[in-house]
Amino acid sequence: MIRLNNNQTIGKYTVQRFIKEGLLNDSYVVTDPEGQTLFLKLYDFASVPEKMQVDGKVAEIAYGRKISHPHVLSPVDDGEIVLEGRQMQYLVTPFFPGALLSAELLTGRQYSLEEAKGIFQGVLEGLAYLGKEAGLCHNDITPRNILLEEAEDGSVVPRIIDLGHLSRSVSGAPPFTLDDLNILYMAPEALKGIFNPKGDAFSAAAVYYTLLTGKAPWETPIDGSLPFVQKKNLIRKAREAELELPEGIDEASKALLAQGLGLSDITRPDAVDLLKILTGKAPATLPEKQPEKDKGDIRKGSDTDKESIGLKVQRNTSGKGGFADVAGMDQLKDELNKRLIWVLQDKEKAAKYRLMPPNGMLLYGPPGCGKTFFAKKFAEQSGFNYLLVNGSDLGSTYVHGTQTKIAELFKKAESEAPTVICFDEFDSFVPSRGSESARHRADEVNEFLSQLNNCSERGIFVIGTTNRMDMIDPAVLRKGRLDLHYEIPAPDLDTRKAMFRIHLKDRPLAEDVDVEALARLTDNYASSDIAFIVNESAMVAALSDEPIAQHHLEESIRCNPSSLKKRDERPKIGF
Repeated sequence: MIRLNNNQTIGKYTVQRFIKEGLLNDSYVVTDPEGQTLFLKLYDFASVPEKMQVDGKVAEIAYGRKISHPHVLSPVDDGEIVLEGRQMQYLVTPFFPGALLSAELLTGRQYSLEEAKGIFQGVLEGLAYLGKEAGLCHNDITPRNILLEEAEDGSVVPRIIDLGHLSRSVSGAPPFTLDDLNILYMAPEALKGIFNPKGDAFSAAAVYYTLLTGKAPWETPIDGSLPFVQKKNLIRKAREAELELPEGIDEASKALLAQGLGLSDITRPDAVDLLKILTGKAPATLPEKQPEKDKGDIRKGSDTDKESIGLKVQRNTSGKGGFADVAGMDQLKDELNKRLIWVLQDKEKAAKYRLMPPNGMLLYGPPGCGKTFFAKKFAEQSGFNYLLVNGSDLGSTYVHGTQTKIAELFKKAESEAPTVICFDEFDSFVPSRGSESARHRADEVNEFLSQLNNCSERGIFVIGTTNRMDMIDPAVLRKGRLDLHYEIPAPDLDTRKAMFRIHLKDRPLAEDVDVEALARLTDNYASSDIAFIVNESAMVAALSDEPIAQHHLEESIRCNPSSLKKRDERPKIGF
């Protein structure tokens, strides 16, 4: 039953739209007074069974107050209101842009072993926290309850969502309904009414199996409308068969799966135990060969190595998209291919004509329009390794410590050459020495100037990104240093159409989706705005189990105005 209307307030939150009706609650998209987008669950407290209440609160709300972990979608607020004479309780959670794992799998998305390990590790860390620190079990770990958020470096951060089945360990009738649980991921003891941390670990291992194979372990067709008892009988019969472990993975990974899914004679582990095995702190015991310590971590970049000053160089590997992944900007991509990239790639021809490769370039323009993303794709297009540097990466509490780190950074890039170093918000690294606030940083700027001189001879190409070009020290931008300057403006109509196509690709779409109309509705929107709109629409559609439709996208556009306050003048591309 839809109880809240658009623009209605509940506490300090304003309803933007209804998402779906659950067994015991309704879900809505809301905004707070600062305009931040959030999720809100509304419970009719009188309809919540007593077994799902804790200290006068819905269990999800009572337990949610104890939770705070980066891999669990932790609530940010809750409250009570009286609506139409009935006591209502609500729970507010963050809105993270991302995709449900179940939705990604439906598109046919395939995960490498390292990607699957990274997601599995994040889920285990969240479950280990729930069990050890909060004393709780999630009881519903499935692909539909794992949200994948893309970080700035392109890695994936998994988050456990939907805390509606949270409980302490229980044996007997559970304090929640069983009807909406996915029986394919339930542990054997959960089928008997025993819910505990080992059951969560079994479910996580089942998700890991799905990541590697595209299907649940012992997957068998089960009619969702059947009574729970009949579902149990079907899955128990299916599990009598021998489970085929995924091909193409090492023996240690097979052993990890075997232990997690109870295929070995050893007592099945909980999330803490599985996490130790996954990270090499404990041996996998089936088969006998012990796993090597996992060196990959998708949340920090699984294609990286060689630690130094807290930064890692991302290796250039075949198969990366380069400029093919960049929507629009054809003039800029064509100019860079013709006037810059070939000089960096063809050293023999450059030497023959005595062409000096440039040291670097500056990408400027309004925030959120893809400058850092373009820099990474430039590196891929050039065949260079890539190193992203933020302001905090070079900070030091020691006198001259930052200068030392700057020198070490360029030395590291040279050892990994050819390398693109991208300095995000470059104005914070090299502020104009003429300003009062930057005088104490003159030595750091001088160190940058020294390192920028002839860095191309060391196989280094520097890219600075900024939306405050006027704040950069002029000496940095002169010829022989970062003398190439290109604008990355707000996307034009054709670019916006291409962006919508890219972000909507491989998602379930309704037939009425019209990218032309969407592009016209998003004039002067930043690239990041468009990505957020598509992800938000996908999330709303996924929660309702329906394809992404035009009305989802248009509603998201209406609720999310452009982050660019006004259209800036757009100078032509040049040097």
